[in-house]
Amino acid sequence: MYTIGYISLNNQMNAEREKALSPLQCIVQPIDKKEIIKLFEGKDCLSNKIDTLIVEDEDFSNINWICEMIMYVRKQSDIPLWIVTSSDKVSKTSRIVYLQLGADGVIDYERDLDETILVMRNLMNRFKQSRLQGTSPKKSLTSSVEDFRLIPQNLSVCLEDGKEVNLTKLEFLTIEYLHKHARKTMTYEEIYKNVWNDTYKDRKYRVSNLVFHLRQKIEVDIEKPKYIKTIRSKGYMLNV
Repeated sequence: MYTIGYISLNNQMNAEREKALSPLQCIVQPIDKKEIIKLFEGKDCLSNKIDTLIVEDEDFSNINWICEMIMYVRKQSDIPLWIVTSSDKVSKTSRIVYLQLGADGVIDYERDLDETILVMRNLMNRFKQSRLQGTSPKKSLTSSVEDFRLIPQNLSVCLEDGKEVNLTKLEFLTIEYLHKHARKTMTYEEIYKNVWNDTYKDRKYRVSNLVFHLRQKIEVDIEKPKYIKTIRSKGYMLNV
């Protein structure tokens, strides 16, 4: 038997969604969104009594709160975390952002849930077994790199210490392009074409100058960069 912590932003769980979760044979524990911080307080905190956490997202207006909640939960625990929504109400971009921040999946309750229910059951089972054995479960494959996350709606990145760094539009477009091709060398010309839309001649200089400012914002030591690696005579690679 599983226990699911369920956060409804209007503090009332939809009967249709409760029925959709019934194949899991679970106990649903409602959680007031105002008490989310209590999930991890004390030895007998609620997070130790639930096997997964589900958060409702009714429309785009909740995205900022949900993003902050995901980052907060991920700082505290590896508990399986799901966002339940409808593809008709929440954009694909929002769903991708949730996954980038560390949600294990986005549940579309208006579609066939058979596969999603199986994935949830498997993940909860591994998490429960790991908890009983006193070990930390591995991150879900749907989670992004733990210490480097893009936050498109803020034009920012979240680093390993949870610090959010704001970027200019050009800086974000550059880091976003490198992120799409992480661990691959992207040439100065490729980066330029995907960030600027003009015929500026000294393209290598412009790209190098932008990366210099990016490193000043996100690297602890710009002389020994952790994230943006220089590939001599070619370009740059994002090491995440």
